[in-house]
Amino acid sequence: MNAASLQRRLDSLRLAAGAALFVFLSADVALAQNYSVDFGADTERGKDAGTLDCRFGQACQVKMESLGFSVRVEISREPAFADVSMEGDDLGCCYFTNGKSKIGIDARQPLSRVPIFKGGGPKGGLFIQNERMGYLYLRFHFDQASPSSRAQSDSVL
Repeated sequence: MNAASLQRRLDSLRLAAGAALFVFLSADVALAQNYSVDFGADTERGKDAGTLDCRFGQACQVKMESLGFSVRVEISREPAFADVSMEGDDLGCCYFTNGKSKIGIDARQPLSRVPIFKGGGPKGGLFIQNERMGYLYLRFHFDQASPSSRAQSDSVL
């Protein structure tokens, strides 16, 4: 193999490596894009609603002061399933079904309606019957439209 042939091969390898790096970096940028979550809660303590702007791979959280709890949402990589957790200001609030403080929901659904319970969390093998106190509503948006323009076209939760 002569020097000119070797140089052409090295140049084509550099070009291929550069293209692969571009594709890799483009994928990371796509994963870092924003999505938004319209949230609402209807409980015996009252109602609250709003919109969260989030990034894939990072948790975003809202504190609903008037209702006494926080909701945290995270979608790892693809807009399929979201991890949703709750934390109440007092020990008797707030849980999902079976006393869980964290659930996974299908973020591709048009609207998720999740029951919220008060009572106690799981304790060993004990079954604890909690009382329903309301519902949490979540709607995920993966398009690039701004939340304010969507709020004008969609009805509020």
